[in-house]
Amino acid sequence: MSTLLLRISAPLQSWGSKSKFDIRDTDYYPTKSGIVGMIAAALGRSRTDSLEDLTQCNYGVRIDYQGTILSDFQVTEMSDYLGKGFNSNISHRNYLSDAIFLVGLEYRNERFIKEIADALGHPKYPLFLGRRSCPPTLPLVLKVVDDDLYTALKSEEWLLPKWRRHKVHIRYLRIIMDSLTPTTSISKDVPVSFSPFKREYRNRFIKEMPPKEVVSDIVEEHDPMKELR
Repeated sequence: MSTLLLRISAPLQSWGSKSKFDIRDTDYYPTKSGIVGMIAAALGRSRTDSLEDLTQCNYGVRIDYQGTILSDFQVTEMSDYLGKGFNSNISHRNYLSDAIFLVGLEYRNERFIKEIADALGHPKYPLFLGRRSCPPTLPLVLKVVDDDLYTALKSEEWLLPKWRRHKVHIRYLRIIMDSLTPTTSISKDVPVSFSPFKREYRNRFIKEMPPKEVVSDIVEEHDPMKELR
């Protein structure tokens, strides 16, 4: 087994698995459908291409920094099919602001997982975190490790910058993974098709694993000019 580790971080990201019509909510961590869609874009696949090989992974997320919910709204002008009868429509959209996640994807085929890692570094189409207005910050791809998913997620270093750790009160980093056996927690975010004519998703069982313990009282002076030297 090999596991691909991704750093999912940006000023804004949004992961909707239950959004409909004018209310566009976000889950509190990246959905499997959102990450699979990003990988499909990186590989250059069209919306009607099969996703079967991409969804056959063991998927997990570690919440390194939850961020905060940011709510926005959008006003659109709508009309009938003849272009008449304009009226204003308001839709509400939620985002995760300043969140950081460690995402892991475990595949049996090591060559395929390295192909995915290379594609994310040289994507065919633009990448975004849930919505087109949310491009990821770098680095996106961290590494490919020869560990099972849980070991990889738990052993990787905390992604929150050290200079910020003393400002937060975090002792444990939650880890949520796919479950191979039925559980009471279900998420409908496994994509079957991204076709604009028939988008289709199926359910997956998820489970919460023992968290990673961290120390958040490290004090390190922030140097804003460090990256310019």
